[in-house]
Amino acid sequence: MFAPHVDVITLAPFLLLLAAVLGLWIHRTVWIGALAAAVAAAYFTGALQGAAALWIALLAALALAYARARQRSGAVQILAGIAFFGFALAMGLALLPGFPRTVIIDATRLSPDALPFGLSLGFPKVVGGILILGLVRESRVRSWRELGGVLKLTAPVFGLTLIAVMACALALGYVRFDAKWTSLFFAWALSNLFFTCLAEEAFFRGFLQHELARIGSNRERARVAAWIFAALLFGLVHLAGGWKYAVAATVAGLGYGWAYHRTQRVEAAMAVHFGLNASHFLLFTYPALA
Repeated sequence: MFAPHVDVITLAPFLLLLAAVLGLWIHRTVWIGALAAAVAAAYFTGALQGAAALWIALLAALALAYARARQRSGAVQILAGIAFFGFALAMGLALLPGFPRTVIIDATRLSPDALPFGLSLGFPKVVGGILILGLVRESRVRSWRELGGVLKLTAPVFGLTLIAVMACALALGYVRFDAKWTSLFFAWALSNLFFTCLAEEAFFRGFLQHELARIGSNRERARVAAWIFAALLFGLVHLAGGWKYAVAATVAGLGYGWAYHRTQRVEAAMAVHFGLNASHFLLFTYPALA
């Protein structure tokens, strides 16, 4: 159930962070202003501590440096890309101090044979996604009509990804079929789509896959290699959840990468990612069999 200390004040930094995410599709002023307000509010509530603002500012500086270096070729671009990639990955993996998690949903079992499920929110991974889409990879859908076209191209990718990933998870004994409903889905879905899916797809597809695909003279070969490499790394960073989880995540990453490869829009990868996660939540053991 919802954590007893959750109130409007506790949620305020994350609501502002959500406004910053949505502001990416509105105007640069909106997302920058909302992000700055979210950081200030987070210090007031304790969602950010110590040098967290410094890490965020440094990541923004590295993102700007790389965005400018992309216009050049050679060592400067490579070094700027490595610096941004490494620091963004460190933040996303919560390796830097000052980013405590705020518990929104206490650990609870959605099914008798499932591992406990809980929901906590944090800043670093989301901020990284915002900065990638706001400063580095600014190509996004600009109309509902364009979004509809992207989702139409993505629909078969989602169907095949769902079948492949859940067949893999069932074969590994990671989950079982377990259709259910809980009102906790609403809070989970909001967080998963706009925080988890946005952040991970911005990093692995919008940045890593896209930038690696620009390397070399044979662009089609580079695009395929980048797609596979990003999926493998995506699976690797999920290894903390166990090898079965990492294998399923790798297969999922191939599907997300395929959606991005087909459309060159991060929204496509986000849609497949969220659709798979929502299907997992509602139709199978969540998060996994105990």
